Amino acid sequence: MKRLLLLLSFTFILISLKVSSSENFPKRIVSLSPSITEIVYGLGAWENVVGVTIYSDFPPEATNLPKVGGWVNPNLEAILALKPDLVIMIEDQDRIFGDKIRKIGLKTLAVESNNTIKDIFNSISKIGKTLGKEKEAHKVIEILNSNLEQIRDKTNNANPKRVLFIVGRNPGTLEDIYVIGSRNFIDEIITLAGGENVVSTDKFSIKISKEAILSLNPEVIIEVNHENINKKEALKVWDGLKEVSAVKNKEFYIITDTTLLHPSQRISEGARILAEILHPEVVTIQPRTDANELE
Repeated sequence: MKRLLLLLSFTFILISLKVSSSENFPKRIVSLSPSITEIVYGLGAWENVVGVTIYSDFPPEATNLPKVGGWVNPNLEAILALKPDLVIMIEDQDRIFGDKIRKIGLKTLAVESNNTIKDIFNSISKIGKTLGKEKEAHKVIEILNSNLEQIRDKTNNANPKRVLFIVGRNPGTLEDIYVIGSRNFIDEIITLAGGENVVSTDKFSIKISKEAILSLNPEVIIEVNHENINKKEALKVWDGLKEVSAVKNKEFYIITDTTLLHPSQRISEGARILAEILHPEVVTIQPRTDANELE
């Protein structure tokens, strides 16, 4: 009888610990970066997200959630009103306003600033551990790594094309042109997709002039733009730089997809898009299943 009571007591303790542990995981999450929103979704914890920043466009359901301001200027009152038990942000954000959020009594989690693809892996792992989704995080990382390796294998023997990657420009002009520098995850994706970034700087992005573009003479120009821009109209803007190989050969591409800009597991889709632009001779790459379909 004593053995039975001991066994029942031990079982009750284990169940209690399991329930207690589960209850300790965040149930109301505010995400302060589109990439974090995507990671949480990929881990299968979307039902816990109660607020996001503007420009969070994936998953599509994110557009229906309450907005708490922008990446650099979150609205503390809006965040507090959502009664989150965890606010997740990037380390760069944490340095700017993390203390302010903690001072109003909210718990925070800061993840890697995503300077490299390895940083993205670390962010997924850290968020997964905090949300009680370690198994899911491991699977997401495994799939992401597999997809990237598949693309690398396809483009490994292709001649690298010199790429200028534009992330900002005054509409209708060749003024205020902002391009991606080297030593960051987008630069890594360009290389992995069979390209070579013509811009060499430690800064994530820099502003360059038309004269600089002439000097760099890229073979391919990639412009990421959220607005609907007609390619023919955009090419007219670039007609003033006909000496540039990319303009002369009409190797100018507009991408409206944000997968190349948001450092989450979705970068593999961005890498695939870029690889097919740079090397159309490469067989179309079929990525593995989306992480959100994981059991």
